[in-house]
Amino acid sequence: MVSTASRVRTSLAIGTALGTIVASLLMAPRSTTSDEPTRVDGGMPVTARLITSRIQSQAQQQNLVVTFTAPDLPTGGSVRRPALSLAIVIDRSGSMHGAPIENAKAAALSVIRQLDSRDAFSVVTYSSSAETVIEMQRATEANKAAARAAIETIDDDGGTCISCGLEAGAIQVAVRREHRSETLDDRGVRRILLISDGQANEGVYDRNDLARLAASTSARGVSISTVGVGLDFDEQTMRRLAEVGRGNYYFVEDTVALSQMFVAELAMLSQTVAADVQLIATPGPGVQIEEVHGYPMTRAGDRVVVPIADLRAGESRKVVLRVALAAAHTASRVVADVDVGWHQVSDGAQRRAHATAVVDIVDDPATVAASMDTPTMIAVEQALSARALEDAAAAYEQRGVEGAKQILDRRTRAVRANAARLGAKAAGELEAVSSDAIDGFTKAPAQAKKAASVNAYKLSR
Repeated sequence: MVSTASRVRTSLAIGTALGTIVASLLMAPRSTTSDEPTRVDGGMPVTARLITSRIQSQAQQQNLVVTFTAPDLPTGGSVRRPALSLAIVIDRSGSMHGAPIENAKAAALSVIRQLDSRDAFSVVTYSSSAETVIEMQRATEANKAAARAAIETIDDDGGTCISCGLEAGAIQVAVRREHRSETLDDRGVRRILLISDGQANEGVYDRNDLARLAASTSARGVSISTVGVGLDFDEQTMRRLAEVGRGNYYFVEDTVALSQMFVAELAMLSQTVAADVQLIATPGPGVQIEEVHGYPMTRAGDRVVVPIADLRAGESRKVVLRVALAAAHTASRVVADVDVGWHQVSDGAQRRAHATAVVDIVDDPATVAASMDTPTMIAVEQALSARALEDAAAAYEQRGVEGAKQILDRRTRAVRANAARLGAKAAGELEAVSSDAIDGFTKAPAQAKKAASVNAYKLSR
């Protein structure tokens, strides 16, 4: 978490700890109360709970926090990382002229050098249309050497057709092994790494339509990580593509840092144990799911479906849902059933885990307060701070620094009001998020908008 405004630039470098986004079907036996250990299938512990395990009977809004942790890799050092099929999709539009395109090419070569013979790679470029510079091929030493000459031929020209690049990259990653000149492993991780320095202005450029394209691609088992380069790209679009694409979202102001970003992305891919992850939440009687903080969602009747980025070994993730509860006078109530599904990268098998959020109904407010769970409250406050960052960036566009400051000041006051329950460390970190963002909007607003987007993405997870 950033601690001073002067760290805005370094917090955006993907090679740093902040740059590696904290961080990427259904039903195991369920736990019956928030205090019981969650029973799981496939080694993915899942919990689902409100801030308090007891609530009063009247109608109210609450935040439901779902947390889950990917299985660890087996001990002993004999497990190798999963094989990788990677399409590097590079923006070569006219605005990439000069150092940006040269650094992007250098970064592509950097990641290719780190692949081994079990992996496969392709390089696609796009401007007004897409071109496959390197067809999907095994990452042998000979092929990697040949890639250097091909990548050096990439030049800049034309507009920005992000959809063209996505579609071409998806074709490369989805090519079946029998159509390749060399036998490649169909299992493992399939990823598109999409790099852009600008806003889409050709092809499919509506944000919602681009998101549908990315979601369709990820539904076929190909995750999408996005890299926004410079200060001109549309951070909302690039972040949303990564979210629905079950990948990671990065911002690199200095394109020299692209090479470091590739190192970080490959390191995360090497530890991936769960892919095609999704969460399905089914509300209990008298409960409505109103929103999922910081994630895209789709509705299927009264249920919501949330795409989740691939998970590394031992990585934990949280999802915070705002729910509306009707008045109830029973002794307890089910808030929601939560299912997490994924495929296990090591063998391609489908796995699933389940948890149920149940709360007791009581009359005494003091009993409610006494049942508070601090880690759950911290998770909710992080999600609310992420929302405040997003709202502040939007307010800055409409009303300037003062508009952003008003939103962030309100968030600071809310954190301070809960400081005793959050604890000094968590409260201080959340206050720093708001104060640093205010400082950034005051001194370097273009960078601050991108920082707000990246930090909101991080906090909400």
